[in-house]
Amino acid sequence: MLGVENYSKVYSSQFSWINYIRHIFYLIKFCRKHKIDTVWSNLSILQFGGSNCPKYFMKRKVVVFRHHFHRSIKTEGFKSVNRNERMMVRIINRLAKEIVVPSLEVQNGMIEYEKVKAKKISILPYIYDFSQYGKPDQQEVNKIRALYSAKLFILTASRMIKMKRHSLLMPVYKHLLEEGLDIKVLLLDDGIERKALEEFVKDNHLQDKIFFLGLKKNIIDYLAAADLIVHPSITEASSSLIKEAGLVKKPVIVCSGVGDFDQYIENEKNGYLTKGDKEAVEFEKYIRVVYDNPEKAIEIGNALHHTVVNGFLELKKRLQLIFPKHDIELEV
Repeated sequence: MLGVENYSKVYSSQFSWINYIRHIFYLIKFCRKHKIDTVWSNLSILQFGGSNCPKYFMKRKVVVFRHHFHRSIKTEGFKSVNRNERMMVRIINRLAKEIVVPSLEVQNGMIEYEKVKAKKISILPYIYDFSQYGKPDQQEVNKIRALYSAKLFILTASRMIKMKRHSLLMPVYKHLLEEGLDIKVLLLDDGIERKALEEFVKDNHLQDKIFFLGLKKNIIDYLAAADLIVHPSITEASSSLIKEAGLVKKPVIVCSGVGDFDQYIENEKNGYLTKGDKEAVEFEKYIRVVYDNPEKAIEIGNALHHTVVNGFLELKKRLQLIFPKHDIELEV
């Protein structure tokens, strides 16, 4: 649609190391064939190959883009991260000459905990052109709200993996529902944790309160339909979901010390930030706050919208200073 050529290559050997080797050689051949001068590597497999092979097999500049840092490393150490991921990240960090990250939290985490040299890392915030975002379909929004009618309609949309911590909130929802709160919870996306989460819901007879809808293309409609976005993830760089929630003026609950949340979320002003060792308790507290104060929640959502929009416009100003001769049109 935008005139950008796309290529993909998938290998499916049962031995992952064979897939890595195949991807490395595919990258080498691809760059030679298409006369690529610079590789911007965003996936770990290609980062692994891109960090290792250019020096020996091809003369290409490789820039590694890092899109996450696990907050659990700060409290639980590296044991909280998959062994293969730890090994791959260590090799990439050691061999990469340039690493670009989208937030200060990722940079600080890499320097302090992964011992990456600061001179290797540059911060480049994500750039959003909200004019390219689809608008919510009000008819679809109304259908969703009617189907999941409740005093408080909660949405979580993220991969169902351990680091996204869906399981942290299941006992919270169970407790709130047992107390008689009129709540419906929608979980979007998929992942290896889904089966266990579904079993928890079934075992506790919550099927009419908590729903698993898998992947949805019209996520903006679900965000617009919800009353509250709950995001317990502890592995982020700069969450697009929360900015999209702000775009449609929804209050959010997120975790302090994750991604760039601390840089633009002000607790109880334009969102809710959980901190400390008892985050499940804090999530429950803020869900109750939103439940009991819907008017205040609307104010919080409007404030987040103002923050996201003005932060985006500020980025536009900075880009215009860097590129004064270019007419940068970024609409919100």
